[in-house]
Amino acid sequence: GQVCMAILSLLPATKDRFQSASQEFVSCFDDRGIFSSALGAFLLGVGMSLSGACPGMVLPQVGAWVPNSLFTLLGALIGALTYGLLGSHLSSLTKPKICFQHKQVHEKLDVQYAVIAVPMAAVVGVAVFCLEWFWPNNKDLESLGRLPELESNIITTIAWPPYVGGALIGLLQVPIILLVNDTIGGSSSYVTVVAQMFFTKNLQQKFRYLADKRSGISNWWQVVYVVCAIVGGALSAASSTSFGVAKGVPVYMGLLGGIVMLWGARFAAGCTSGHGLSGMGLLTWLSFIAVPAMFAGGIVTAFSMQATGALDTYVTAMGDVS
Repeated sequence: GQVCMAILSLLPATKDRFQSASQEFVSCFDDRGIFSSALGAFLLGVGMSLSGACPGMVLPQVGAWVPNSLFTLLGALIGALTYGLLGSHLSSLTKPKICFQHKQVHEKLDVQYAVIAVPMAAVVGVAVFCLEWFWPNNKDLESLGRLPELESNIITTIAWPPYVGGALIGLLQVPIILLVNDTIGGSSSYVTVVAQMFFTKNLQQKFRYLADKRSGISNWWQVVYVVCAIVGGALSAASSTSFGVAKGVPVYMGLLGGIVMLWGARFAAGCTSGHGLSGMGLLTWLSFIAVPAMFAGGIVTAFSMQATGALDTYVTAMGDVS
């Protein structure tokens, strides 16, 4: 994805469109600072550990009929609604006194985007290669007893290699940038869905955060995107005969995790897709803070669950992968 964006930034026919989409993305951090990005992402990591999902991942889980994934989705919608009711007040509280003068790394260094993006993509590519070399993706499938059958093909196999799936997701940046002047993200779609309940002028004036997310292609393209993710998950599960095969978390953990992760994503103005794929891909300073904070939230939650014995129940429900 980052390589594709670097190419778009250099081609005469697309560089203006790329720059416009890049500025559209970083504008969502106008009222965000280090504190809100770090705390929100930390909460997102907590919610991800509890639910075994993220705002984008829960959608194909629902399509593949992963047990209790619907409760995680419900929790995410509740989180979007409750955050939306307080969004305007929270924005005023979290807005930093001094904003970043340069929101992206290449702007600060006064170089072209591609000068940093291409080497960064190369480093990430090497890391992915090493990870796959020392820990092949089939190792996880083997521990679950779900190794691809010899006669399976790209349609019927139980899982694609992570580097293939990741590359395909990254390629989605191209049509999204060119067609809707935006970048990959998912958590805003939940706000757009729940905002449809606020259809009167009185409610819209009272809850401006939700009102701003109700309409327009800039909001609704994400809803189409996430619906397609559900359909894609269903088609994948159907073609590989894996409906309901994956284990799910308990209902209460899915529901709570969904609420917490959406609160975190909205507080940080981005989720795993927004910060992890688009934000870091666009060399955004706050995303380089948010992504480590997500990992920290997940790790702290896992160790806390282990210390209290809750992790045993979680592993029993999810199935151990070792």
